[in-house]
Amino acid sequence: MDKSAKPTSTAFLTDHYELTMLDALIQSGKLDNRAIFEVFVRDLPSGMPFGVFAGSGTLAESIARFSFTENQISFLRSSNLVSDETIKWLSDYTFSGDILAYREGELYFPNSPVAIIEAGLGEALILETLILSTLNHASSIATAAARITHAANGKFVMEAGSRRIHPEAAVHAARAAYIGGIHVTSNLEAGLRWGIPTAGTASHAFTLAYPSELEAFNSQMEFLGGDSIFLVDTYDVIQGINNAVEASDGNLKGIRLDSGDLKKGALTARTLLDTLGAKDAQIMVSGDLDEHQIEQLCEAPIDAFESGHRLVTGSGVPSAGFVYKLVEIEDTHTPESSMRPVAKTSHGKKSLGGKKHAKRLLSGDSIAVEEVITIDPNAFSVPHGKNERYLQAPLCINGQFLDDWELNRARAHLQRSIAEIPKDIRLRRDGPPAIPTVILN
Repeated sequence: MDKSAKPTSTAFLTDHYELTMLDALIQSGKLDNRAIFEVFVRDLPSGMPFGVFAGSGTLAESIARFSFTENQISFLRSSNLVSDETIKWLSDYTFSGDILAYREGELYFPNSPVAIIEAGLGEALILETLILSTLNHASSIATAAARITHAANGKFVMEAGSRRIHPEAAVHAARAAYIGGIHVTSNLEAGLRWGIPTAGTASHAFTLAYPSELEAFNSQMEFLGGDSIFLVDTYDVIQGINNAVEASDGNLKGIRLDSGDLKKGALTARTLLDTLGAKDAQIMVSGDLDEHQIEQLCEAPIDAFESGHRLVTGSGVPSAGFVYKLVEIEDTHTPESSMRPVAKTSHGKKSLGGKKHAKRLLSGDSIAVEEVITIDPNAFSVPHGKNERYLQAPLCINGQFLDDWELNRARAHLQRSIAEIPKDIRLRRDGPPAIPTVILN
């Protein structure tokens, strides 16, 4: 849970039309019709083989804080955005429905029902923007992190992209990246809120602040100790390495290269460090690295990667592409109210009505074979078989959120999930999903 309490309301983290639609529903008498909404992607962006679901933990906290303050109500009243009846309803709003979701760290594919929201129509409708913005951002970063750490092939990966995006987005990006497998973040707020390990190296400004690089490194060694990383490319890399070894008397944790041909630079650095007797010194590289660049660098004598801009912007995919669609609605026009499946039929954006249930079929050696989705409510009423597993779990029941989003649990779940996908396709782009999605009516 968030260790730094943030009571701020999330109710205005939404779109204008969410409230105007709500107003029309209230005035037409459809507000309380039971409804089921579904979150899914139609296609995986950039032809990736899978996505990594993340963000449900912070979403739970955000929905719990989705209530309207006096200031927000005053704004709605003064702007004449909605009717007085709607303002009264919003003043008492709290979510009281159910949410069924994939676990954080689970893989998803086209049409995977990663979240099912069941509540009164108005109650669920106005959460659309908050749900999508949270899940789209977190899942895109977690997916990028999973690909980057896979490309690193077990080598250390640090997330350091805070300065490239909005401060609050940076905090949430660090959380999603940690679920995706990165080892540490540079973001201190993420460390405070969720206990994510934090780390840092040194900056060019630190070196430039001294009359010479050697003086800067002497100061770094004196005040930060030999456990720090020396940034050696402010001036000349060769001289920088010599200065780092001299300042530390050869007992340095490592160096960082941030420019130039990183593969060539790492080879040169390793040879020089060994020659100077600093054989235990590690080499870290940075500089807008994505999974494909890291994969190419992995054979070089590099011990650690720092990924910033590319990681926190989804490695070219800043949004997962989730949509939020109504799939069932209570039909009050029949003698006995019942749920009626609904779906879009527009070209290119068709959807399947009905509440979905999902499981993943596995081969005998635990490799994913297909995603099975059904709208039969009784389909999964029996325990799953040996080579299959159910994908959804309760996140919220009757408005009460379950504390089921501990980060290390999500991180471990991803490692189990991704092991079901063959290694040779995990970094693929412009191809089909790793497994097909089979929909059973």
